[in-house]
Amino acid sequence: MHARAVHGLVVARVEDDRDLEAMIAVRIAADPESPPPRIENLRHNLAAQKGLVYFVARRAETPVACGFVHPDAPGYAEAHLVVVPAERRRGIGNALLAQIGTAARAFERLELEGEVREDDEASRTFFERRGYRVVGGEKAVALDLAQVEAAFPAPPRGITIVSRAERPELTDQLYEIGSEGAADIPGVSGRPTYEQWRATDVDRPTRKPEFFFIALAGDDEQPVGYAVLDDYGRDAYHGLTVVTRSWRRRGIATVLKRTQLAAAKAAGFRRLVTSSEERNAPMRSLNEKLGYRPEPSLSTVVLRGPAA
Repeated sequence: MHARAVHGLVVARVEDDRDLEAMIAVRIAADPESPPPRIENLRHNLAAQKGLVYFVARRAETPVACGFVHPDAPGYAEAHLVVVPAERRRGIGNALLAQIGTAARAFERLELEGEVREDDEASRTFFERRGYRVVGGEKAVALDLAQVEAAFPAPPRGITIVSRAERPELTDQLYEIGSEGAADIPGVSGRPTYEQWRATDVDRPTRKPEFFFIALAGDDEQPVGYAVLDDYGRDAYHGLTVVTRSWRRRGIATVLKRTQLAAAKAAGFRRLVTSSEERNAPMRSLNEKLGYRPEPSLSTVVLRGPAA
């Protein structure tokens, strides 16, 4: 499928590594301060996430925009698009959004939902003028590891912390914990399937098992929580930190986070970065207690609007 909505512009579905590299080039040009997507993650996403489509837009063979659509949630499709700054206000965003909307409607999704940076007024205006509305937000925080002491913590009584690298046989037992926790996060549309959970929390290449920590309870070593990190080179990014409902409020989430902090500092990361849905007060409070400070340049608002 191709679209020629702007002179010299071709919008196409991603088909190979050349296209994935073009997407990465766009993301670097649009946001040079953030770690770029890893090509191994992009390949993994395409292989593991049913219905996911990546798009890249080129003008005179130069990558100028990229985006995706993923009709995974009931009622809407997750989506994103970005145009390199020098090529904005030329109709490229419109052309790409039209292709994303067409792909979403093919899966009977009549709305799109995606994020824009909280401080990116131009992008927010672009979508709001096209009928998009704010339905949530993610508040980003970061911890400068050079400024903190980070000894490995003692866990609560009866709790043992291990890494998935040490105990890979525990992996499948973590699905119920992760799916239960995901369902409790404001703005998340229900429980993920096992395949969805596995693709995101376990099998993504940057989710290194040595930074995936599991809390075990009692002599029978029952898994009751876990926390994951993405290795992005200079920085590490938190994924889900979750404790099963019956074991919450016992300090387990705190010790999981502190263990990650100590492991990240020992590994030489510059900082830890995370974001929490703005209504997720318990996690935001925990991050603040651990010394994380607001990172407004990475905070986002979530917009939803017509796939038309």
